[in-house]
Amino acid sequence: MQAQRRTVFTLAGGLAVAAPLGLSACSADPTGGNARTRTKNNRQLRVKKSDVPVGSGVIYPDDGYVITQPVAGQFEAFSDVCSHAGCPVRQITPDHRIHCLCHNSYFAVADGKVLEGPAPTGLTRATFAEEGDEIVVKGVK
Repeated sequence: MQAQRRTVFTLAGGLAVAAPLGLSACSADPTGGNARTRTKNNRQLRVKKSDVPVGSGVIYPDDGYVITQPVAGQFEAFSDVCSHAGCPVRQITPDHRIHCLCHNSYFAVADGKVLEGPAPTGLTRATFAEEGDEIVVKGVK
């Protein structure tokens, strides 16, 4: 009887270790990016237009936004929260894609649409206005 308990205990212990290892790829951000879900961000952000490179963008992690300038004079703003696991996007790649380092989703600088998953949808658009030489992001739509 004790042998059976020991076998069951060992098996259960092995499964307890294996399960978290198998699921860890889609849990918290392995890069320390502090995964979070943000349904609405009402913080305003003011950025000089000249700070946003043409054909690329800038991520403002403290404010939760990505601002891009796909072509000269055309600006876009998005939430920095990836639609896959809620991790913040952390990088604009050298080939001008928005990258979530958690699970390697890529988004288009032009419109925030998913270029490569596992993200199921694009980045959420943020409302913004152009005021003189600044972009004023007002919140997530």
